[in-house]
Amino acid sequence: MTRSILLAIFDVFGICLAIFLSATITLKPTTTIFSYHTGPIFFTIIFTIFFFYIFNLYDLSGLKAFGETFLRVCAGVILSSLTTAAFFYILGHWQFPQSLFFAESFLAIILLTLVRWAFSFFIVALPMGKVLIIGAGRAGQAIAKILQAQVVGFVDDDPTKWRSDPGNFFVTGPIDNLMSILDETGVKKLILAITHNRREKLIQELLKARLKGIEIDEMVAAYERITQKVPVHHIQDRWLILERGFNLYSKDLINKSKRFCDVAVSFLGLVLLSPLFFIVAILIKLDSSGPVIFKQKRVGLNEREFYLYKFRSMYNDAEKNGAVWAQENDPRVTRVGRWLRKLRIDELPQLWNVQKGVMSLIGCRPERKEFVDKLEQIIPYYYIRHTIKPGITGWAQINYPYGANIEDAVQKLEYDLYYIKNMSLLLDTKIFLKTIGVVLFGQGAR
Repeated sequence: MTRSILLAIFDVFGICLAIFLSATITLKPTTTIFSYHTGPIFFTIIFTIFFFYIFNLYDLSGLKAFGETFLRVCAGVILSSLTTAAFFYILGHWQFPQSLFFAESFLAIILLTLVRWAFSFFIVALPMGKVLIIGAGRAGQAIAKILQAQVVGFVDDDPTKWRSDPGNFFVTGPIDNLMSILDETGVKKLILAITHNRREKLIQELLKARLKGIEIDEMVAAYERITQKVPVHHIQDRWLILERGFNLYSKDLINKSKRFCDVAVSFLGLVLLSPLFFIVAILIKLDSSGPVIFKQKRVGLNEREFYLYKFRSMYNDAEKNGAVWAQENDPRVTRVGRWLRKLRIDELPQLWNVQKGVMSLIGCRPERKEFVDKLEQIIPYYYIRHTIKPGITGWAQINYPYGANIEDAVQKLEYDLYYIKNMSLLLDTKIFLKTIGVVLFGQGAR
């Protein structure tokens, strides 16, 4: 989060530099640019940051994909410029000169792309605080895989693991040697990755470390904070009972507010998009035989089944041999259907599901009962997804591509559990805005 804020600050400086250079090139004198055009400059910055957020340009994990970053910067700057123009060219006394306007947009694209290129090399690559992980089992290796270069090694009582190399990190010794290991390595932070059977000796050594000023974090908390997922294989019933969050039934105000937003937005969407629905219906009928609207039973709140509506994007007999997950370049998808899926237009009839109250705009994507029955037997806590209404979009949809196997289902459940645990109107707003970027760039569509 701190580095994302730092990147946004660099963006502000980049935009101001683009405006100053543009004014130097196009205007004389330039000394009054920031005082005379304060309004347009302020809103140019605000709109640019807003669209960059929507297009996921503050997600530091993707900064090194230069080509895609450049396209997203272009889209963000262009939309910001158009929004600023539409807003301020109505107000004649707050106009940017046109020559400055175009020059600033061009320079902003170059400078803000360079900001991200430099940030990926000089800021993201900076070494972070080193950590020792207590426990070299599955939980320890899961958090080590995320932290990578921050990990000095493991501490584990199993002598068969000492000086071994699980996950490319040495097990430096047993818990009895913890204080000496801390002195040797200079590490100031521990992550406790033993999720059960915590011996008295372990607690005593951790207490000694804590009283020496060592920071101690639990694996589940660290994993959730860094990845914004809940590690489903490393939690227990006790954690679910005692952890803050998951108090769904006490969030009455949030649920009522969500329902109000669901009804208002879905009604507005159905009215405004009705011409598009008519065009899509004609294209589907011209492309292949079968109904325009495809309905399918899905599992919703409290595991009740309901009919989910979509524009038909597959051939009419696509599932004559039974239910299967959609694959990349799925041959069952029609020509028109491929574009409907890519642009997520096929999902729009679900606005009617939202109006009826069986779905929400934001939630966990509903699955078919055939898949739910199988996944509940394999994946722990899968049933928790059904404690809230399913959604057209959700935290998993904006963070993970289309799921087509058991491992994908696990990953998406981890995001879903994070959403259910931290459900709020602010998080819903964040998901709604980022969904726009996901749709515009066609992420995860199949």
